Amino acid sequence: MTSISVPSFLKSSRKFVVISALILTSCQQSAYQIENSQRGSNGRLSSQTDATIPIRPLSSQVEGESVGSGPVRIAMILPKSASGAAGLAGTEMANAAKMAMRDFAGGSFQRVIKDTKGQPSEAAILASQARDEGASLVLGPLFSANVSAASGVTEPAKIPMIAFSSDIARARPGIYLLSFAPDADIRRTLSYGLSLGANRVVALLPESSYGRLAERELRRTYDSWGGQIVSVVRYARNSDAILTAAQSVVQMVENANAIYIPEGGQVPALILGTLKTAGINLQDKQIMGSGQWTSTKKIDSVLNGAIYAGADKVNFAQFSARYRTIYGNEPTVTAALGYDAISLTAELLRRSAQAPFAANQIQSRAGFRGATGIFRFEADGRLQRALVVHRLEAGQPVIVSPAPTSFAR
Repeated sequence: MTSISVPSFLKSSRKFVVISALILTSCQQSAYQIENSQRGSNGRLSSQTDATIPIRPLSSQVEGESVGSGPVRIAMILPKSASGAAGLAGTEMANAAKMAMRDFAGGSFQRVIKDTKGQPSEAAILASQARDEGASLVLGPLFSANVSAASGVTEPAKIPMIAFSSDIARARPGIYLLSFAPDADIRRTLSYGLSLGANRVVALLPESSYGRLAERELRRTYDSWGGQIVSVVRYARNSDAILTAAQSVVQMVENANAIYIPEGGQVPALILGTLKTAGINLQDKQIMGSGQWTSTKKIDSVLNGAIYAGADKVNFAQFSARYRTIYGNEPTVTAALGYDAISLTAELLRRSAQAPFAANQIQSRAGFRGATGIFRFEADGRLQRALVVHRLEAGQPVIVSPAPTSFAR
């Protein structure tokens, strides 16, 4: 098979050259790896590890933007012509996929981009097209409803899907999510906080699906580490309700050493400012946020010392520079998912020409390296990412725990 050329921004270390292309093999210990070992799947592969899943025969006709050649066809389903941010995301991901095809594909596979226009009904139609044209793997769609619609076609046909939705409810065996799902940064933040001794926590959570997810991950992580959840208080999304929730936990916070506020925006400063006014010494408490804090205004002094996890931007910065040179504008981090989906495809084909998309290949415990850092898939379709942890110091995020360079098995 044609060897894979690796772009310089993925050759981030001498170790990477030794381990060849994208696969990661070392097993260094880290707080992140300890956290991963506590996941529900316990590192097990799906029972659907049928290594006989064949490459599908190709039809002579194909609809969509086709790039590359070779005996394997991959369908990429994106909302390129949707309005607003959806169309921008689809276009950027398609552009990034073109970059990756030049870097990785060689003559090993064809990639066909199909435009959903952001519509679930169109996603189902395009998935049917991909099936009939002989696609062996579907990359996308982007949105939760589109994933539901398209997977109604791919699952019966036993065509694996690597979708880009961050809705973890869509993940299941055979439907893998290559995205930035909120559960990963929540676990990383809480695990790092626990490693610092933040083992008695008061949580303030929104009454929403995100709040329920944040509470579920809080209980799972603290149970695993033997921590104590002193109190969980929920609030409606309005300033009066948030103030009332903060005032209600003052006494409980005095008996805790950590405060967990996963929601971003103005919420953390409002809650912490209320607690400070009530006489709480915030310097004695470890404040823990989440990936939502990336967009939080960080200049308020009550946020100093807070920790939150986020994406590893080392490789992304170099990807972004290349994208800017080629296309003339700054990409969002979502664009890099299109690049990583293609590089992942190339790596799977490099490792197994006969059954590259069988579950035991996609669920490699060693993981994969991409423009968004290292990642690996669980048997339930969810994604593990190597994330950094920031601490706010004088209004600026400072990395206090770098992203690990490998996964524990």
